[in-house]
Amino acid sequence: MLSPLAAALESTRPLYEIPGDDLVGEVLQPAMATATTARVGAGFFSSHCLAQIAPGLAAFIEDTTAPLQLLISPDISAEDRDAIDRGLKSPEDVVDEAMRTLLTDARLSSSAVVHHTLDCLSYLVASERLEVRFVLMRQGMYHKKLWLFSDGTHWAAVHGSGNATARGLLVNGEQMTVDKPWSDGPASAQRVELLVEQWERQWDNENPHSITLRAAQGLPLAGHFGRETTVPTVDDFWAAWRADAEAGMEPELPPNYRVAPTHLLRVPPGVEWRTGTYGHQGRAVDEFLDAGGRGVLQIATGGGKTRTALIAATQLQDQHSGPMLVVILVPSKPLMLQWANDVREFGVEPALPSRVNKSDRNAMYAEIRAALGSSDRRTEVMVMTNSLFSTDPGAKQLAAALPGDALTLLIGDEMHNLGVPTFLDDPPEQFEKRLGLSATPIRQYDPDGTDQLFDYFGSPVFEFSLFDAIQAGCLTPYRYELHEVELTEEEMERYTDLTDELRASGLRVDDDGRTVIDNSKVERLLRERRSVLENATGKLDVLRKLLSTDPRSVHRTLIYASAKPKVVGSGRQLEDVNALLSELGIISHQFTNAETSRADATRILDLFAAGEYQVLSAMKVLDEGVDIPQTDTAFVLASSTVTREWVQRRGRILRQAPGKSEATLHDFLVIPPDTSTSYGKSVLRGELRRADEFAGLSSNEWETGGPRSVISRYE
Repeated sequence: MLSPLAAALESTRPLYEIPGDDLVGEVLQPAMATATTARVGAGFFSSHCLAQIAPGLAAFIEDTTAPLQLLISPDISAEDRDAIDRGLKSPEDVVDEAMRTLLTDARLSSSAVVHHTLDCLSYLVASERLEVRFVLMRQGMYHKKLWLFSDGTHWAAVHGSGNATARGLLVNGEQMTVDKPWSDGPASAQRVELLVEQWERQWDNENPHSITLRAAQGLPLAGHFGRETTVPTVDDFWAAWRADAEAGMEPELPPNYRVAPTHLLRVPPGVEWRTGTYGHQGRAVDEFLDAGGRGVLQIATGGGKTRTALIAATQLQDQHSGPMLVVILVPSKPLMLQWANDVREFGVEPALPSRVNKSDRNAMYAEIRAALGSSDRRTEVMVMTNSLFSTDPGAKQLAAALPGDALTLLIGDEMHNLGVPTFLDDPPEQFEKRLGLSATPIRQYDPDGTDQLFDYFGSPVFEFSLFDAIQAGCLTPYRYELHEVELTEEEMERYTDLTDELRASGLRVDDDGRTVIDNSKVERLLRERRSVLENATGKLDVLRKLLSTDPRSVHRTLIYASAKPKVVGSGRQLEDVNALLSELGIISHQFTNAETSRADATRILDLFAAGEYQVLSAMKVLDEGVDIPQTDTAFVLASSTVTREWVQRRGRILRQAPGKSEATLHDFLVIPPDTSTSYGKSVLRGELRRADEFAGLSSNEWETGGPRSVISRYE
């Protein structure tokens, strides 16, 4: 059986002539993608040609986790060389100065290929996969053009006249030799052995004709990658080349150049989705495909439903011989941006129509149609909000306007949100494949909407519960701290009055989420009665006591406040919470629908994740999908009867993160002044239903003084 490197280079030829032969596509990219060790010798590495190592570099990033060793010759002036010879400057100082100049000029460059190379190198630095050493010849310049690859079994070498530049590897009149000792015989083996030995002597500063050294500060690029979260891809390189060609900075590719940019989804290297902790993802994908590409995956937060959906999309793509359009619908813009980053990890730059104006959206749709109409194998991914999809005719018409051989897939994230007339009254039937995602796909209070959603997406085909996720190690275990809060006489009186009104309107059961009367008055009364419990004034008193013990120690904390207006008293609970946090000197920021609609939503979440904000106070918007794994504490003041929220709010604090071994959920159990009356028992039944659910999965359920001991006093 051939080793990975041998298999990748099996059909390559011993000599490549440029232009005309595809050295990049046939040799460098496949070798980079299979190497466990890669070494590049790049002569004449100056501030004007940083892009010289771009070809193949993105493939190395996409397909391996191996380290890259780069041996380069900085562009230094005759004055600097003379200063070294006279002892006026040290070689290290000259190299550091040359690198600073190179990187400054590169960042100011108008070349897209240069910036792509910066992104590649920066990603490798940030991943601790890049080591660079600099060669100063005692006379002349280090001018080798050399690639050495190993997969742990074999070494291969690429060497010759071609500079390690995009132009040198694609356009100039050059020739490059490819040595494969396992098939080329003893002479090739001897050449590769000598090239490896020479490299190692140069790398270790044992060559008598040169000095090899490291930059004193390393390669100062890690911060550059922070400006962009996208992992560089091979497609990015070709897109950069085309951009430079259109700007006249690079020539067009030769007509007979055979490798075209790919635009296909692929599972990122190293992702385990059939075995181990996330083996459930493979089972979910199989169930979806076996159902004909229609169905709902009921996967708890932390179970990786986003990645599972993209793996399923990749499998559908790979089974299809033509173009493919994937449209992903999400309920909020922060969730849209998270999806966009995940799509990029799968190798495709997504279109985000929710971020541009109508004119630009129409142009975006036209470009997608043209791209899919002119390519046999291409996948376009579009991520957009539910609200835009329901109001923009162009988005709905896009799938219908594609060629007949185009495969279409609609992914509805948090698909229970789509059970509304704007979607269900005119569902996009033009999508052949349909995937619904939700930890809780059942729409409480709305069985008809639930049925219509299942009619559209298909029935649930796979379930991975919160219990399953904790047991599998996908989520962090949690403690459940249950705090008793007594209703005031005024609050209990209002609750009683509202209950009497509900009974007069025909309501005969507790507010447990069941639809009992299709009546707007009943719905209003239920909301108001629920508001009495959610906004109980005693909750703020208990919260103050919990936070004031040591305000400086509060960190990575969410506080869920009620979105319902107060029925007893005035103002909103969120305002009371924010005032309390300010009074205690706790640095916080609120995160509501107003914040998610602004451009700084991601910045707020990033600052919270970085610890700049100790607390986020929220109403509803952090229930679904927003990923802030550092969070380890939550206070749930707004304790509704909606079981979906029970799952989602725990999910926000159970995501795994470095150094996080356990999370803590604080809940507030509302106790009526008199538990013996029918009204008091009504309050308790609803409160204990939620507490029982939360306690059942907690790590401290049966501890002395734990949640079960509190619940048992009232059951």
